[in-house]
Amino acid sequence: MNGCEAFCQSCEGVGCMSCESTCQGACEGCESALCQGYCESCESCEGCESACESYGQSADTYEWVFNPVKVVSNATDKAVRALWSGFVAGEEVLCAACNGYLWQLTLSEDGKWSKTSCGAIDTERDVCMFGFDEKLYLLNGSEYKVWDGTSLENVGGYRPMVAVAAPPSGGGTALEQINLLTGARRMRFSPDGEAKSFVLPEQGIASVDYVINTATGAAESGWSADTAAGKVIFTSAPAEGVNSLEIGWTAAGSDAAAVKAMRFAELYNGAQDTRVFIYGDGSNAALYSGIDFDGQPRADYFPALNTAHIGEANSPLTAMIRHYDRLLAFKPGSAYSISYSAITLADGGVTAGFCITPVNRSMGCCAPGQAVMVENAPRTVDARSVLEWRSLGAYAGTGAERNAERVSQRVDATIRTFDLESARTFYDRYNHEYYVIGADGTALVQNIEADAWYVYTNFAARCLINYKDELYSGTADGELRHFSEVYADDCGEAIDARWESGAMGFGEDFKVKYSAMLWIGVKPEDGGRIAVTAETDRRTDAVEYLCRSPEGGSVPETARVKLRSGRFTYYKLILCCPWAGSTATVVSVELRVRGSGYVR
Repeated sequence: MNGCEAFCQSCEGVGCMSCESTCQGACEGCESALCQGYCESCESCEGCESACESYGQSADTYEWVFNPVKVVSNATDKAVRALWSGFVAGEEVLCAACNGYLWQLTLSEDGKWSKTSCGAIDTERDVCMFGFDEKLYLLNGSEYKVWDGTSLENVGGYRPMVAVAAPPSGGGTALEQINLLTGARRMRFSPDGEAKSFVLPEQGIASVDYVINTATGAAESGWSADTAAGKVIFTSAPAEGVNSLEIGWTAAGSDAAAVKAMRFAELYNGAQDTRVFIYGDGSNAALYSGIDFDGQPRADYFPALNTAHIGEANSPLTAMIRHYDRLLAFKPGSAYSISYSAITLADGGVTAGFCITPVNRSMGCCAPGQAVMVENAPRTVDARSVLEWRSLGAYAGTGAERNAERVSQRVDATIRTFDLESARTFYDRYNHEYYVIGADGTALVQNIEADAWYVYTNFAARCLINYKDELYSGTADGELRHFSEVYADDCGEAIDARWESGAMGFGEDFKVKYSAMLWIGVKPEDGGRIAVTAETDRRTDAVEYLCRSPEGGSVPETARVKLRSGRFTYYKLILCCPWAGSTATVVSVELRVRGSGYVR
């Protein structure tokens, strides 16, 4: 046996094979006595010894067993239930609730979208999302969750300090109310140096969670809990002190279901803090958050007495929106205003108070959660109308019923076909357009600057959002779609754009008229064209003329259209652009009309 084989025989596996082949490869072709002597000792393999031994020791064998897995999408829950953008943990994000998950959506520099799952959430119904304390909170009527940028968790709830300066026998000074979200409480005792038993304000509790020394923060030892009697018993009496002992415990139950049943949220601030008002459980109640022991506003602390009942209990609270220094609250057929004030209690303490005053007893909001701000004026939908709540003075809600002004008269026939209780509203603050979206995919859109209404059909948006100055929608099929004027079609389908002037009498309804031509000012666009149609009271069949938009340039051009209509009293002009890939921007229309007699 030569030196190489002697060295490698103790190695196992691939390590030995590598070492042996290296030695043999180096010794092949050796003929001289010096070379043969070198190969017999295999000195060239000495440096491989440690590597060979290490490899042999770590050459464990693993057997992998793979089980077949089939991924099936939730076919009954594809709709995008909510879109939200804002800052979480200092980073601007866009999130969507869809298909049983919260997703973080990311737009890359090359224009491609990607999604990352943040965690599971029930999306059978609409989801309300709001930002607070650099976190994202979510309500859906059965869950209350929070996403901190890393994980999506159920909101645990703040542990309130219910009492301080309590003697061992219990009592003390009441401080914070219990939290509806959790059964966790805490209180501070002032030991007398003799008592070993400390009485909690509740009996039949679930557990005593901790006992700490408030001065050092260290956990105390040598104690046991009597949960039935609500007592903590020490083996030796704690040293005398003032608020030196803090005991935390958990009650047997909580009212977290009352918080989780809410579906909508609105932020409203007091003098020096911000509160979260949640509502939408079908009652007239709104719960609002509190301030913790350190004076910080929290979205996980809903004190038991922080409840505002809006109007009578017969009808539900449907919408809330902040306007100036007031919080407007709406119900079907009524509206209220909530204002903040400091209230002095009987014991001399001062607490936050929210006063409710009526604003309107006949108009309100029938669509849950659909109050939006349009050009600094709140809008709601009720009584088959769009209502704008305009202020008369320094703030909205002065008590005058004329604050509610109907703004949908021109689309009354269309909006009456809507089921407004299931409608969704949105204001695009960049394009200054207000949306009312019906359940059947029909949307009424008002351009505020042009003061013009238009109708969208086959409008699949379930929710809308402005993100980075652009408009996006979430659809019932789980898609995120981008709205932009750069698109000349709707996902490859032609957009049948149509404009009608209405019946025009030209100020002389008693005359018979004749029109031989009209002039249309068109903005230059590549591939632009428009169909011009005229209908009169004497001729119902449409006469169509095709007008092409000039290409190139930046100044609109006027085209003459020979479109003859005779012996009419009323005239309707119709402009259409039904072709895929075509656009048309009309800047002006002038008609040549002359009278030809009187109507008989």
